[in-house]
Amino acid sequence: MEWIHVWILVWLVCVIATAILGSTKGMGASGFFYGLILGPLGVALVFISKGKRVACPFCGKLIYMTSTVCLHCDKKIPGKKEKA
Repeated sequence: MEWIHVWILVWLVCVIATAILGSTKGMGASGFFYGLILGPLGVALVFISKGKRVACPFCGKLIYMTSTVCLHCDKKIPGKKEKA
């Protein structure tokens, strides 16, 4: 019966880890569910995912999809309207 407690503890750690890791990539809720459903595999999937980020067309570094200006090279992203 001891191994069940260890397995539950490992699963809970996976859920918490994917939620925290996912929130740093802009996908906290989906990261939480990946950890809840997939456990250790969910941690790996969230770790290797880009999240809600795309490559800047100018410098190639990852920025959020909703960004209007690149945080790295300070250039305006074409096709994005700035909020008023």
